[in-house]
Amino acid sequence: MIHKHRFTVLAGIVIFSGLLIFSLLHLLPLNIFSIQQKPEPAPQKIYDYYLILDETDGHSLMYVPLVVSVGDEILTEENKLYQVVKIEENRAYARFVKDISLDKYKKK
Repeated sequence: MIHKHRFTVLAGIVIFSGLLIFSLLHLLPLNIFSIQQKPEPAPQKIYDYYLILDETDGHSLMYVPLVVSVGDEILTEENKLYQVVKIEENRAYARFVKDISLDKYKKK
């Protein structure tokens, strides 16, 4: 009977201590384990037009009166697909992706 009473008291103390520790840990800020987020990039300045250049040789692909962002795709008059990879002021540099064949879209 005494052993059963001691076990009950000991189990109660362990459970109470566990709940107390859990509640204290829950309330503490865990800055030690927080994930560092990357800082936001500086907002891009808006220009009236953008000159899109080929990144390999710098020749002009087109002028556009639109805001250009990294990742935008450009299809030239020669059916060449480019993707914008870098923007400096109002100059966007695009990388050649592939030639596009329009034959499959023509009516037979």
